Amino acid sequence: MKRLLSLIAALVIAFLSTPVAQASNSVLLTEPTHRQINGEFIDDALATSLGVSGRLGQLVFSPPLGTRTWIIDPALIEEVIAMSKGYTLTSGVAGAGQLFAKSWLTQLTADIKFANVLPLAYGNPSSYWVNRLSPHEVNYVLSISRSRLQALLTLAAIDPAQYRSHSGFSIASSDIAAINDAAANFSQTASFVDPAAIDTYRLALIKILNPDLTRDRRSYLIRDLTAAAYSQIHLAHLSPGKFTVTSTHQSLPITLTNGFPNEIKVNLSVIPSNFKVEVGSLPQFTIPAKSKIQVMVPITVLTSGSTALTMEITNTHGDVLGDPITYPVALAVISPVATWFTTGAAIVLFIAATIQSIRRIRRRQK
Repeated sequence: MKRLLSLIAALVIAFLSTPVAQASNSVLLTEPTHRQINGEFIDDALATSLGVSGRLGQLVFSPPLGTRTWIIDPALIEEVIAMSKGYTLTSGVAGAGQLFAKSWLTQLTADIKFANVLPLAYGNPSSYWVNRLSPHEVNYVLSISRSRLQALLTLAAIDPAQYRSHSGFSIASSDIAAINDAAANFSQTASFVDPAAIDTYRLALIKILNPDLTRDRRSYLIRDLTAAAYSQIHLAHLSPGKFTVTSTHQSLPITLTNGFPNEIKVNLSVIPSNFKVEVGSLPQFTIPAKSKIQVMVPITVLTSGSTALTMEITNTHGDVLGDPITYPVALAVISPVATWFTTGAAIVLFIAATIQSIRRIRRRQK
C-alpha cells in the first residue's frame, strides 16, 4: 500500500512539474541569410525550411507545449516578408516559397500574440567577430535589431536585443582583408547615399559573421559585398581621353560623372609625369545627382614633347573615388626661342626681298 501511495505521489509531482519546465521553453527563430546585398535570393532553401515539415515550419506550426518566449532574428523576418511578396532567384528562376512564407508569417503572428518576444542580434552574428572587425557597430546592431523587429511584427513593447553566439570560428586572412576594404569603401561614400542604403551595407557585413554559414556561402557573400562596395565607390569617376596642346597656356576639358542619388562635392587632383608642364590651381567642384559636368584644367607648357597627367577624384576628406585616370598629352608648342629665330629669319627675308625689288626698279629707270 505504501509503495502504491509513493508511486501515485511521484506521478502527481511529475505531472505538476511538467508545465513549469515547459513554461521555461524558448523557440529560437534564426537562419543564415539566403540573399545577396541587393536583396536577391541566392537559393530556395529558405522556402523548404518554412514548410510545415521544415525546420522553421515545425518551430512555428508545432511549437513546444507551454512555450512563452520567442527569440527572433529580425533579418529572418525581413527575408520571409520579402519572400511573401514574390521573388526571383539570382539564377533567373521564379521562387517557389511565396505561399509558404505567407502561411508561416500568419502562424507566427498567432503564436506570439500573447507571448514574450526577445529580439536576436540582426543576422545572429558572432559577438567575437563583431567586436574584432566592427567594434563600433556592437551597440548599433543591438539597437537596430530591436527597432526593426518591433516594427516588422508590430509589437507594442519589446526587450533589448542580445547576442546569442560568441563563436571564434575561423575566417581566412584574405577574407578579413576583403571585409575591411569593403567597409572602408562604404564609409568613404556614406555621405553620398541615403541612410537606408547605409544601413543595408552595414548589416550585410554583419550577416556575414553568422557562425552557421558554410565556408563556401560566407566566401560567396564576401565577394558579393566587395563587388557592391567597388561598384559604389566607382559611381563617381572620370572619363578617359587624350590631348594635343598647341599653345603655351591652355585648359583641358575633363568630364566628371556623379552616379550617386545626391549631389557631391569633390576635388580633382592632377599630377604631371614630368616637368614639361605646370598645372594651375583648381576649385572644389559640386556635381548634381546622377549627372556629369565638364571642368577645365589649366596648364602651362614649359617645353615641347610629351607628358601625361594622372588625375583622381577625392572627397572632402581626401579619400579617392573611382580609379585614377592617366591622360596622354602631346605638347606641339614652339618654344619662345624658336619663335624668335623664326620671326627674325622672316624679317631678314622680307628686308632682302625689299632691297632686291628696289634694285630692280632702279635698273629699269636707267
